[in-house]
Amino acid sequence: MVVYIDILLFVNAIVNYAVLMTTEKLMKRNGRLYRILIGALTGSLFSLLIFWMDENRLLLFLLKLLSAAALTLITFGWRSRLVFLKTFLCCLAVSVVYSGFFILFYQIFKPPNMMIVHDILYLQVNPLSLIVLTVIIYLIILLLYKLFSERIKSTVVPLDFSVDGLSYSCTGKIDTGCNLREPFSSSPVIITDPSVFRIQDHQPCRIVPYTALNNRSYLKAVRAQQVCINKQPIDREIYIAVSTIQNGDYQAIINSEIIR
Repeated sequence: MVVYIDILLFVNAIVNYAVLMTTEKLMKRNGRLYRILIGALTGSLFSLLIFWMDENRLLLFLLKLLSAAALTLITFGWRSRLVFLKTFLCCLAVSVVYSGFFILFYQIFKPPNMMIVHDILYLQVNPLSLIVLTVIIYLIILLLYKLFSERIKSTVVPLDFSVDGLSYSCTGKIDTGCNLREPFSSSPVIITDPSVFRIQDHQPCRIVPYTALNNRSYLKAVRAQQVCINKQPIDREIYIAVSTIQNGDYQAIINSEIIR
């Protein structure tokens, strides 16, 4: 089969975009659209390995690892070694799943205009058909993740956090019904009782709108410097909001997405 470089790059850019979007959803990262696009286009350049004639499989494997690391770094940036490693491994696993789906499709239907070399896809097909197939795989992965991911029960746990160098401690409830997020950064929000923490006038705060029982209002929230839930440090951006919590067992409501 004659391989056209423009089609090769286009096909793999679409697949890489789906891989990065899936990684973003699974890791609950807030990737910028332009960074995802740049990552997808950069990753498509690695598809030129389809012309690799060397039989050195170890070198080819290392180049694929380099490709996944480059996509992860370009798209999601660097926060810490642990966060990067988790995101990198997730991106790598998602890439393997997508490759598996395409290889399965190839083995079952044997399309004459499809070729897989070094696990790199080349497909001479209508672009719309490729996009539809990729979206179907994307939805299948998210559905399986939704069905089989561990469901977190509402639990009362110790909560420790710091703001402006001051530390605060209380008992918090992990609430599966709370999905409150700061609207600009999309970072999760923890609600604390005023008896635990109060936002001072000099502290820069964000407005977090919410809807509850047909009532729409907003909370003030500030960014936490550090958060520990059940003695486990949380390595992501979290905002602390303040609202009266009328419960004797806990003084904070924790967005369950933080520890998923």
